[in-house]
Amino acid sequence: MQNQTQQTRYFGTDGIRGVYGEDLTDGLAMLVGNSLGLSAKGGLVVIGRDNRVSGANLARALSEGVLAASGNVLDVGVVPTPCVAYVTANTGASAGVMISASHNPPRYNGIKIFGSDGRKINAQQETCVEKHIAEATLAYSPYRGKVLPVEGATDCYFEMLAGIGRLDGMKIVLDCANGAATGFAPFAFRRLGAEVVAVGVSADGNRINDGCGALHPEYLCKEVLRAGADMGLCFDGDADRVIAADEKGNVVNGDQIIYVLARALKEEDALPFSTVVGTLHTNMGVEADLKSLGIDLVRTDIGDHNVIRRMCDAGLALGGEQSGHIIVRQYSETGDGILAGALLACKVKQSGKPLSELNDCTLYPQINTEIITRNKEKIARDKNVCRFVQTTEDMLGDNGRIMLRPSGTENKLRIMAECKDDFLARFAARGIELYIRTRCELN
Repeated sequence: MQNQTQQTRYFGTDGIRGVYGEDLTDGLAMLVGNSLGLSAKGGLVVIGRDNRVSGANLARALSEGVLAASGNVLDVGVVPTPCVAYVTANTGASAGVMISASHNPPRYNGIKIFGSDGRKINAQQETCVEKHIAEATLAYSPYRGKVLPVEGATDCYFEMLAGIGRLDGMKIVLDCANGAATGFAPFAFRRLGAEVVAVGVSADGNRINDGCGALHPEYLCKEVLRAGADMGLCFDGDADRVIAADEKGNVVNGDQIIYVLARALKEEDALPFSTVVGTLHTNMGVEADLKSLGIDLVRTDIGDHNVIRRMCDAGLALGGEQSGHIIVRQYSETGDGILAGALLACKVKQSGKPLSELNDCTLYPQINTEIITRNKEKIARDKNVCRFVQTTEDMLGDNGRIMLRPSGTENKLRIMAECKDDFLARFAARGIELYIRTRCELN
């Protein structure tokens, strides 16, 4: 039984996140920027955001914090998260910040921080930022930083995508989730030669992730069939995730994308140590099928920052999450939905086979449920709960497993039961949910 709990006050699985005006305020954003400005020591901080209504206010506040501490700011506006990471790593910036709540509803927002290498900051760096927030005092320098001109700042990201390969002759549906991908993904894929059908391209920040994007791939599947496309790709609000659809309108999740890419890279002798990195959530069926191809799967805690850390430590090239965070280190050091989607499309084109044929891996039934509770960490550590979960997992034997973890972004406790037998997976997930609801204090 895998169990995850978060250790920091403000940072969750993927940065700082909360409802704007409640958990996440302009004042907090200013303190974060101030901390980064101090660390930059006159260096550059790149700031980007998705199109949520609250994003502009948070960006201004964060920028003011940086400038007050003598840091310089490059505000690239509404861009995907991986673009901020890539620009940060390729401009000599001290840090990068993306203001986004990713897949969460419009009323949420968040702050993701990248180091100078384009990777998300580590736990020690998070602690430094949290300490500055806790002190709640702005540091002012005698020398105020400058806002640098933004023209051409994102060109390096498009140039990187252009090096992936050509997609001439392919018809691809792109669901941009009414988010940050709207102004980027269609342009990038057309530049690669694809015929693009773009949906979910509203600039209205109140519609981000609303019934579309990576959390609602069924919409993409319908559009692929309607358009008669070769495949489809849907992103989340900040485009660091991608979920695909094959030409038959079937969902291809992050685990399956990893499978297709790993096999292609191994055939090209471009998969170091014949190993990929997944997470505790990676499907056991995909793991078994990778093994049959001579490819090992190494698991990490959930969160693409954990995936990239393991990849770097072991010198590996490919990793990701079932949710669609895919990291291809040949090109970038963070989860990038647009990059991973373009690479997947290239492998489909190069193979001469449809995606449905390339995606021949097995998925064990995974039952996911959640409980809304403010006591998520306490319940996840409760000895009686852990004992019940372990007993239930023992029932599944070698054919299944269970994961109980607090959400890193919401007041929810997540339960996942996986087993070759669909009935047993459902029985296990429901049993644990009922046990917690009847034995634990949720509020």
